Amino acid sequence: MKFHWLSFIFLIVLVSCATDNLSMDYDSEYNFSKIRTYNYYTDNQIKLNNKIDSTNFMKNLDAVLQSKGLQKDTDNPDVFIALEVNNEIGKQSYNTVNLGIGGGNGWFGLGTNVGIPVKNRKVTDYFFKIDFDDAITKKLVWTAKVIDSKPYNYSTANKASFYNSTVKLLFKKYPPKITKKSKKATKNNHYD
Repeated sequence: MKFHWLSFIFLIVLVSCATDNLSMDYDSEYNFSKIRTYNYYTDNQIKLNNKIDSTNFMKNLDAVLQSKGLQKDTDNPDVFIALEVNNEIGKQSYNTVNLGIGGGNGWFGLGTNVGIPVKNRKVTDYFFKIDFDDAITKKLVWTAKVIDSKPYNYSTANKASFYNSTVKLLFKKYPPKITKKSKKATKNNHYD
Protein backbone atom coordinates (compact mmCIF):
# COMPACT_ATOMS: atom_id res chain seq x y z
CA MET A 1 0.00 0.00 0.00
CA LYS A 2 2.90 2.32 0.79
CA PHE A 3 4.28 1.78 -2.74
CA HIS A 4 0.97 2.87 -4.29
CA TRP A 5 0.95 6.12 -2.32
CA LEU A 6 4.53 6.90 -3.31
CA SER A 7 3.71 6.17 -6.96
CA PHE A 8 0.67 8.42 -6.78
CA ILE A 9 2.66 11.29 -5.23
CA PHE A 10 5.42 10.87 -7.84
CA LEU A 11 2.83 10.97 -10.63
CA ILE A 12 1.27 14.17 -9.24
CA VAL A 13 4.70 15.84 -9.02
CA LEU A 14 5.58 14.71 -12.54
CA VAL A 15 2.33 15.98 -14.05
CA SER A 16 2.53 19.30 -12.21
CA CYS A 17 6.00 19.93 -13.65
CA ALA A 18 4.88 19.46 -17.27
CA THR A 19 4.11 22.90 -18.68
CA ASP A 20 3.89 23.84 -22.32
CA ASN A 21 4.88 27.54 -22.22
CA LEU A 22 2.09 28.39 -24.67
CA SER A 23 0.42 31.79 -24.66
CA MET A 24 -2.46 32.34 -27.09
CA ASP A 25 -5.03 35.09 -27.69
CA TYR A 26 -7.64 35.83 -30.36
CA ASP A 27 -10.38 38.21 -31.43
CA SER A 28 -13.59 36.62 -30.14
CA GLU A 29 -15.68 38.51 -32.71
CA TYR A 30 -13.75 37.15 -35.71
CA ASN A 31 -15.14 34.31 -37.85
CA PHE A 32 -12.23 31.83 -38.09
CA SER A 33 -14.21 29.45 -40.31
CA LYS A 34 -13.72 31.82 -43.26
CA ILE A 35 -9.90 31.48 -43.15
CA ARG A 36 -8.85 29.15 -45.95
CA THR A 37 -5.68 30.76 -47.35
CA TYR A 38 -2.60 32.49 -45.96
CA ASN A 39 0.56 34.26 -46.98
CA TYR A 40 3.57 35.57 -45.07
CA TYR A 41 4.60 39.17 -44.62
CA THR A 42 7.85 39.89 -46.45
CA ASP A 43 9.51 41.47 -43.41
CA ASN A 44 9.18 38.50 -41.04
CA GLN A 45 11.97 38.11 -38.52
CA ILE A 46 13.33 34.58 -38.47
CA LYS A 47 16.69 34.62 -36.74
CA LEU A 48 17.69 31.09 -35.86
CA ASN A 49 21.20 29.58 -35.77
CA ASN A 50 21.52 29.30 -39.53
CA LYS A 51 19.62 29.12 -42.82
CA ILE A 52 19.09 25.35 -42.43
CA ASP A 53 17.28 25.81 -39.10
CA SER A 54 15.17 28.64 -40.52
CA THR A 55 14.20 26.55 -43.56
CA ASN A 56 13.37 23.57 -41.33
CA PHE A 57 11.14 25.76 -39.16
CA MET A 58 9.29 27.17 -42.19
CA LYS A 59 8.74 23.67 -43.66
CA ASN A 60 7.23 22.54 -40.35
CA LEU A 61 5.06 25.66 -40.20
CA ASP A 62 3.69 25.13 -43.72
CA ALA A 63 2.99 21.45 -42.96
CA VAL A 64 1.04 22.28 -39.78
CA LEU A 65 -0.92 25.05 -41.52
CA GLN A 66 -1.88 22.61 -44.27
CA SER A 67 -2.92 20.03 -41.67
CA LYS A 68 -5.27 22.72 -40.26
CA GLY A 69 -6.88 23.06 -43.71
CA LEU A 70 -5.09 26.24 -44.82
CA GLN A 71 -3.44 26.67 -48.22
CA LYS A 72 -0.73 29.14 -49.16
CA ASP A 73 -1.98 31.78 -51.61
CA THR A 74 0.33 34.63 -52.57
CA ASP A 75 -2.30 36.46 -54.66
CA ASN A 76 -5.42 36.59 -52.50
CA PRO A 77 -4.85 35.34 -48.92
CA ASP A 78 -7.46 35.50 -46.17
CA VAL A 79 -4.78 36.23 -43.55
CA PHE A 80 -1.22 37.48 -43.50
CA ILE A 81 1.13 35.76 -41.08
CA ALA A 82 3.66 37.78 -39.11
CA LEU A 83 6.52 35.77 -37.61
CA GLU A 84 9.03 36.61 -34.94
CA VAL A 85 11.40 33.71 -34.33
CA ASN A 86 14.78 33.99 -32.67
CA ASN A 87 17.19 32.38 -30.31
CA GLU A 88 20.07 33.49 -28.14
CA ILE A 89 22.63 31.77 -26.01
CA GLY A 90 21.59 31.99 -22.40
CA LYS A 91 24.02 32.88 -19.67
CA GLN A 92 25.75 30.06 -17.94
CA SER A 93 24.66 30.05 -14.33
CA TYR A 94 26.22 28.54 -11.28
CA ASN A 95 24.23 27.02 -8.46
CA THR A 96 25.38 25.67 -5.15
CA VAL A 97 24.29 22.74 -3.05
CA ASN A 98 24.63 23.37 0.67
CA LEU A 99 25.51 20.64 3.12
CA GLY A 100 25.49 21.27 6.83
CA ILE A 101 26.21 19.56 10.11
CA GLY A 102 25.44 20.64 13.60
CA GLY A 103 25.05 19.42 17.09
CA GLY A 104 24.31 20.57 20.54
CA ASN A 105 23.66 19.69 24.11
CA GLY A 106 20.97 21.33 26.17
CA TRP A 107 21.05 25.06 25.63
CA PHE A 108 24.28 25.08 23.58
CA GLY A 109 24.52 24.25 19.86
CA LEU A 110 27.06 24.63 17.10
CA GLY A 111 26.79 24.04 13.36
CA THR A 112 28.37 24.77 10.02
CA ASN A 113 27.58 24.33 6.35
CA VAL A 114 29.52 24.23 3.11
CA GLY A 115 28.37 25.32 -0.34
CA ILE A 116 29.40 23.03 -3.19
CA PRO A 117 29.28 24.76 -6.60
CA VAL A 118 27.37 22.99 -9.36
CA LYS A 119 28.05 24.20 -12.89
CA ASN A 120 25.04 24.32 -15.23
CA ARG A 121 25.34 23.84 -18.96
CA LYS A 122 24.93 26.60 -21.52
CA VAL A 123 21.43 26.81 -22.93
CA THR A 124 19.84 28.36 -25.98
CA ASP A 125 16.68 30.36 -25.32
CA TYR A 126 14.10 30.20 -28.13
CA PHE A 127 11.24 32.64 -28.77
CA PHE A 128 8.47 31.86 -31.30
CA LYS A 129 5.58 34.25 -32.03
CA ILE A 130 2.98 33.97 -34.79
CA ASP A 131 0.30 36.55 -35.58
CA PHE A 132 -2.61 36.23 -38.01
CA ASP A 133 -3.73 39.56 -39.48
CA ASP A 134 -6.91 39.80 -41.53
CA ALA A 135 -5.83 40.49 -45.13
CA ILE A 136 -8.51 43.15 -45.72
CA THR A 137 -8.62 45.04 -42.43
CA LYS A 138 -4.97 44.32 -41.38
CA LYS A 139 -6.38 43.75 -37.89
CA LEU A 140 -4.74 41.19 -35.58
CA VAL A 141 -7.16 38.28 -35.14
CA TRP A 142 -5.03 35.50 -33.59
CA THR A 143 -1.64 35.28 -31.89
CA ALA A 144 0.39 32.54 -30.23
CA LYS A 145 3.74 32.57 -28.45
CA VAL A 146 6.06 29.86 -27.12
CA ILE A 147 9.25 30.41 -25.13
CA ASP A 148 11.56 27.46 -24.46
CA SER A 149 15.18 26.59 -23.67
CA LYS A 150 17.29 23.75 -24.99
CA PRO A 151 20.92 22.68 -24.45
CA TYR A 152 23.45 24.78 -26.36
CA ASN A 153 24.90 21.82 -28.28
CA TYR A 154 21.56 20.35 -29.38
CA SER A 155 22.01 17.92 -32.28
CA THR A 156 20.55 18.57 -35.74
CA ALA A 157 18.04 15.72 -35.37
CA ASN A 158 16.93 17.00 -31.96
CA LYS A 159 16.53 20.55 -33.30
CA ALA A 160 14.40 19.30 -36.21
CA SER A 161 12.17 17.43 -33.77
CA PHE A 162 12.06 20.48 -31.47
CA TYR A 163 10.94 22.80 -34.30
CA ASN A 164 8.27 20.30 -35.33
CA SER A 165 6.88 19.94 -31.80
CA THR A 166 7.05 23.71 -31.21
CA VAL A 167 5.05 24.53 -34.34
CA LYS A 168 2.45 21.91 -33.38
CA LEU A 169 2.30 23.45 -29.90
CA LEU A 170 1.79 26.94 -31.36
CA PHE A 171 -1.29 25.67 -33.21
CA LYS A 172 -2.53 23.39 -30.43
CA LYS A 173 -5.53 25.67 -29.78
CA TYR A 174 -6.17 26.79 -33.35
CA PRO A 175 -8.83 27.44 -34.47
CA PRO A 176 -10.09 28.76 -31.15
CA LYS A 177 -13.35 27.44 -29.79
CA ILE A 178 -15.57 30.51 -29.67
CA THR A 179 -18.68 30.25 -27.55
CA LYS A 180 -21.65 32.32 -28.61
CA LYS A 181 -23.05 34.70 -26.01
CA SER A 182 -26.73 34.29 -25.34
CA LYS A 183 -28.92 37.34 -25.99
CA LYS A 184 -30.19 37.26 -22.43
CA ALA A 185 -26.67 37.41 -20.97
CA THR A 186 -25.75 40.25 -23.32
CA LYS A 187 -28.85 42.26 -22.41
CA ASN A 188 -28.28 42.00 -18.66
CA ASN A 189 -24.56 42.72 -18.74
CA HIS A 190 -24.11 46.01 -16.87
CA TYR A 191 -20.31 46.04 -17.11
CA ASP A 192 -19.97 47.06 -20.76
